[in-house]
Amino acid sequence: METAPQPEHEARVAEVRARIAELVEGDPSPAERALVLRLLRSFTAKTPDAVDLLARSLEAGDPEPVSEHAHSLKGSAANIGAIRLAALCAAVEDRARAGTVADPGPTAERLRAEVSGALTAVRAVTAHYER
Repeated sequence: METAPQPEHEARVAEVRARIAELVEGDPSPAERALVLRLLRSFTAKTPDAVDLLARSLEAGDPEPVSEHAHSLKGSAANIGAIRLAALCAAVEDRARAGTVADPGPTAERLRAEVSGALTAVRAVTAHYER
């Protein structure tokens, strides 16, 4: 598996941390820390299946499920601070809502690369909150 270049990784980590900081201010309480960990772990656990589902929908070429799956993944990504993934999903969703499906192969490849970077960043932030 290819790793993200360091500046990109650091930017992704900063984006996730910024989003978490919006959810909990300062030093989080034990309950807030547990909530953050559940959110981070849920994203890590569910995102690979979500991107697989979106990739299969792209391959099928039907705009409606592509729009639905891209919208769902966009929301999850935005909720966790994976801004780049959310933006990519938004572009896929917008195109599908307009009635067209992006070229499945290259689009799925870009999605998987961005998911990989987002997951690496989320895991780094998770490790911080686990300490």
